[in-house]
Amino acid sequence: MQDILQQKVNKKLVGGYLFFCPDTLTLNEILLMCAKQILCDSNGDDNCPICQKVQCGSHPDVCVYPKGDAFSTDDSQSVILDANKKAILGEYKILMIKNLENSSEQSQNKLLKVLENPPKNTIFLISTTNLNKVLPTVKSRLLKVEIPPFDKQTLTQIFSEYQKQEDFALAMDYSNGYIGETKQILLDQDFLANYALAKNIVTNLKSSSEIVNYIVPKMSKNQFLDTVKFMQSMYRDIALVKSNKIELVKNKTLVSVFENISDEFSMKALVEIIKRINDVNKKQFSNVTLSLLFENLLTSILEVKYLCR
Repeated sequence: MQDILQQKVNKKLVGGYLFFCPDTLTLNEILLMCAKQILCDSNGDDNCPICQKVQCGSHPDVCVYPKGDAFSTDDSQSVILDANKKAILGEYKILMIKNLENSSEQSQNKLLKVLENPPKNTIFLISTTNLNKVLPTVKSRLLKVEIPPFDKQTLTQIFSEYQKQEDFALAMDYSNGYIGETKQILLDQDFLANYALAKNIVTNLKSSSEIVNYIVPKMSKNQFLDTVKFMQSMYRDIALVKSNKIELVKNKTLVSVFENISDEFSMKALVEIIKRINDVNKKQFSNVTLSLLFENLLTSILEVKYLCR
């Protein structure tokens, strides 16, 4: 963001920017921040009328696409028309295009016509979660900006209203530094239920007779993948605890729990368990009963745990 501010001050803003990271909500926030900084005389002060108009989508010099679910050839045609209209309130016109990875090759090629020679004082702010799905010719016309994950302090400030929630620390540990993932953890009850199931299995499963207590009838693919992902992360953390590498543990709220149960697992067992979970993750899930696959995985984990003592 500071680079864009400096480019604005030096009158060296380029015609188009392509922002990319794995998280859509993070990208949407970045696009808004950039639009505010470019249009606002105070460089993005959220209290100013210009920034408030950008935030609520009523600024006449900010055009947002796609109009539907995905950027289309009709959107491309509208972008070309909007790009050639002069700004109404200020010096710059902003063309904001979200999730370009969802567009067709045809619509990107049509967009290329205006990107090759953008009108003066028209700035394209484009986002994608998958850089490989943007045509090379489009990428070559834009300044690419990778958005790194936010640090924990910044995320805490963004989500300060949620700090009193019991699962706030979990969100900070598992969000990978992105807004969308943080919000999912804080608001998605299925996500929290899958985490709780994984924690229960890793910390409490002791014998094959107990496996039935952890089987979910008609387990969905998301339930399966999330629960297995959490289990893998927790077994990895137990290995780190055994190696005295506490600073690398992801599930930081469970460190004391992992310390208490770490003697139940040999390092060899943990390595093999993580490998078997990896093998399950690579399976194709069509025509597979996930509850049965999950039961087999738990049986396999117990076998490894006791064979590798």
